[in-house]
Amino acid sequence: MSEATATAGHSIELRYRFDATVDQLFDAWTDPDILGAWWGPEGVRSRVVEFDLRPGGTVVFEMTFEDGTVSHMSASYREIDRPRRLVLIITENCNTGLPPGVEPQVAPTPVTLDFVDHGDTAEIILRQDGLQPGYAKLVSWGWGGGMTKLKKALQRRES
Repeated sequence: MSEATATAGHSIELRYRFDATVDQLFDAWTDPDILGAWWGPEGVRSRVVEFDLRPGGTVVFEMTFEDGTVSHMSASYREIDRPRRLVLIITENCNTGLPPGVEPQVAPTPVTLDFVDHGDTAEIILRQDGLQPGYAKLVSWGWGGGMTKLKKALQRRES
């Protein structure tokens, strides 16, 4: 389902293909009910506690881990070009439960999402920049889990 590459400067680019339209995928990133249903890796429950979809607006997540630990993550929207592109800056990264040797990500990290129509399917191309080396691998894993949850959320909505 995905292809990941780490590039110089500690960026990641991930590609995910879905049996969905670009509009459905864009909605999954811009509708707080859908967004809260899939955000975060497997085993993490998330809910959107603040949502202001406009350039300069913010989204804040409350993420509850399997052990009951609660963490917050926030981002601000930079660009909203429905249904082709969404750019946000993660201003508060999730630094809960980091593996040994992985330093917390304290600097903001821009995320660019391009939504590509392939006829019967659509693709999300996700690029996140400004990541610390160890954190980049963790972010790739987190996005992968989130995209698996997104696929399930889209299937539930079709039923």
